[in-house]
Amino acid sequence: MSTKHTIQNIQNALKPEELQDESILKLLHVLENVRAEEMSCDELYAFLDQFVEREVQSKDADKIMPLIREHLDLCSHCCDEYEALMSVLEHTKEEEEK
Repeated sequence: MSTKHTIQNIQNALKPEELQDESILKLLHVLENVRAEEMSCDELYAFLDQFVEREVQSKDADKIMPLIREHLDLCSHCCDEYEALMSVLEHTKEEEEK
């Protein structure tokens, strides 16, 4: 059974007022948009440095590497790693510009 089919079954089984909780709606939205080609944390780590460098240089990394952005949006641990690396690179860039 596909994820979309499962979501449709859940929505059909519940009354509309039962689906008003914002967190439930967000979860259903995330589930609807899950890709079959998800990226694992290990796969992300292999490309995270390239992604962050691209972000610092030109800000188009999301377009070039959409699976990485999707993973970062869903995985708080990897997002923490991304933010730490981004902070280091931005600080280094600022120091070089001085």
